[in-house]
Amino acid sequence: MKYHVNDTLTLGKYRTVSIEKDLTGSSEKFDTAEVSLVIKNAVVVGRESVYKADIGITDGRITAVGKADDGACSQIDAEGLVLTAGKVHTVNGGLDSYMLEDMLFSGVSTVVFDSQPSDNEIKLMLGHPLNYCVCFGGDQHDTEELFHHVGDVAVGMIADLYLWRCEKFGTEPEKIIKFGRCIFDRSLTDRKDVIYALAYDTSHRPARSASVFFTSHHEANSYFGRLYETEHTMIALDTKK
Repeated sequence: MKYHVNDTLTLGKYRTVSIEKDLTGSSEKFDTAEVSLVIKNAVVVGRESVYKADIGITDGRITAVGKADDGACSQIDAEGLVLTAGKVHTVNGGLDSYMLEDMLFSGVSTVVFDSQPSDNEIKLMLGHPLNYCVCFGGDQHDTEELFHHVGDVAVGMIADLYLWRCEKFGTEPEKIIKFGRCIFDRSLTDRKDVIYALAYDTSHRPARSASVFFTSHHEANSYFGRLYETEHTMIALDTKK
């Protein structure tokens, strides 16, 4: 189905949105020469508005929102699909593998711990392609700074994106883009376990995970931080005093 400006979409059972504008009709096009991936013709449900757009992604972050040029690059055709940024969810422990997988497939891409996780929970979560925000030693993360990286479809944000059919919104994603890489594509398979293999970029040695680990500057520079940054992207957040 092809959507147009002023169309009203029913997302899931209860939520309705209307498309306010179509950036793919712009005469100005962004250059795809240096872009890793372009998502074409998506209906973007953002923090503040709903619109059609092409999304350019480079090195795991969104680098363009608008209309892509006709250059040759890797593309996903999202015509008829709704695109959202991954959500942020706060937990206080008690996690297991099923909970983490369910969160990922319901649209959650970042898990924030409001208390210090156990060693077993750290090992468990690092095996799943979610982002994690953990600060130790009594530090508290700065939530506002975290949202400079995740939670919206905008230039500069981490490209954790979901593509949905309207009737399956929030329950069964068509595609999951994690740090700019497609780790799940329902058109190829509905097996959820493929995410554990596709979440790692094996073109690097060691292989790089699609997970981002948010923590304090102190922990990022500690033994723990240096150990895990070999496979994970580490981002140090300022902590509240």
